[in-house]
Amino acid sequence: MSRGTQNLVLLLVGLSTAVMLVKGTYLNYVKPGLLPWLIAAAAVLVILGLAAVVRDLRHAAGDPDPGHDEHEGHDSHHDSHHDGHRHQPWLAWLLLIPIAMVAFVVPPPLDARGASPQAAVSTPHRRPFPPLPPGPAPVVSLPETVMRAAADSTNSLDGRSITLTGFSLHHAGGVDLGRVVIVCCAADAQLARIHLTGPGLDAAKGFPDDTWLRILGQIVPGSAQAVDGFIPTMSVESVTQIDKPKNTYAY
Repeated sequence: MSRGTQNLVLLLVGLSTAVMLVKGTYLNYVKPGLLPWLIAAAAVLVILGLAAVVRDLRHAAGDPDPGHDEHEGHDSHHDSHHDGHRHQPWLAWLLLIPIAMVAFVVPPPLDARGASPQAAVSTPHRRPFPPLPPGPAPVVSLPETVMRAAADSTNSLDGRSITLTGFSLHHAGGVDLGRVVIVCCAADAQLARIHLTGPGLDAAKGFPDDTWLRILGQIVPGSAQAVDGFIPTMSVESVTQIDKPKNTYAY
């Protein structure tokens, strides 16, 4: 790969990153807290790429014998031709195609099929969690609900109606409410889920997989057991279909 191509690749990577930041599609790959670092990385890449391109243009303009490079390049190409076509510069330009496409053809965020199943966990250390927000049915994130059900020594979920959002997951035993959880980026994504039961179960079963739902209900006390990977069960009181959120990950 020639130096000019290398500089162009560097510039395109920076510009593609900047486009994803402006469009917000970076959230398909990483958590929002990394935004300042991505802005800094995109700025550095663009500045370095532009500086290198400008430097090469100035160098080319100041070359007293441009034909020398052309002749040398011709000889080099002639030699490489007789050495079995070892150098094929056009192949390097193919690298620019996927780099440019990243900014405009954005893969969708991971869903249940793309995330790793919930990892096997040992018995969690029980500890007190902060009280739930006030109100008759406060909104609680699905991952927090899973953690509270398995490890909250205050049993703050017992007897409390809460509101969860996630997507439907059908399986042989019924239907779950799921959410893809990432710690840093999509590479470490895992699937958190809650089994559904109770009077609202039939309503939840009526929605196809990957339908986003808002569910009101109560976690069944003691349902998060080691035999099932500490996945709790919720007794569903009501189910409402909602639009797919712009950012589908939980953190």
